[in-house]
Amino acid sequence: MAIIKSFLDIPTKFAHKDIFEQYNNEIENINASEYAEIVGSTKQNISVKFKNNSKLLEKERISLVKHLKSIKATKTLLYENLYKPNTDDKEILDNVKIPVKAEVLASCGNGRDVYDEDTKDELSLPIKLLDYFGATKNMTEIIYAEGDSMSPEIKAQDMLLVDKSKTTIFDGLIYVFSYNGQPMCKQLKVSGESIIAISKNSNYAPFVIDKSLNFKVIGRVVGSFHPITK
Repeated sequence: MAIIKSFLDIPTKFAHKDIFEQYNNEIENINASEYAEIVGSTKQNISVKFKNNSKLLEKERISLVKHLKSIKATKTLLYENLYKPNTDDKEILDNVKIPVKAEVLASCGNGRDVYDEDTKDELSLPIKLLDYFGATKNMTEIIYAEGDSMSPEIKAQDMLLVDKSKTTIFDGLIYVFSYNGQPMCKQLKVSGESIIAISKNSNYAPFVIDKSLNFKVIGRVVGSFHPITK
């Protein structure tokens, strides 16, 4: 399942070559490598963009705005040209990119052997939203739910916000964990030396985790996203 690219990848009206020249004339002399670092690119890519007279992407414009703010260059013409006072620039700058494992399904059923650490995309979310969920911004990722064992609280294809810093099991909370090579999503309960996996759907019986089967808590589910349908 592919994630739609955000408007941050849309080209702006500003040409890299012009902005680079204006920066050197108005702020300070920098080389192509330093400029590339500011906009989140590489020297090789910037050289190609200079040659092709490419436009800044929206995310590159925002990176420049953030950089100019950090060096207190907000009184410059360059900043005034790049900054959009009537938009949500401030909120965009306060976003964080969350890894999305678009091909990974955490089973809310009997298990599915499809865990792939390398399959990732990214989704930009407001830091305030992560704070609302109590998610650690640099340790949180999104994976998809599959099956109906956690229904109605979690449904198939829900996007699960998983905080990988929260691996200590607290009774009654929901976790994504790897069990015998399968990513699963269940409510966990500690009973003496045992860990019990519990489904929200009564059609699925609880089961005791066999710790010899490579059991590992990936993180706690701190939130989820799903569409509202009729």
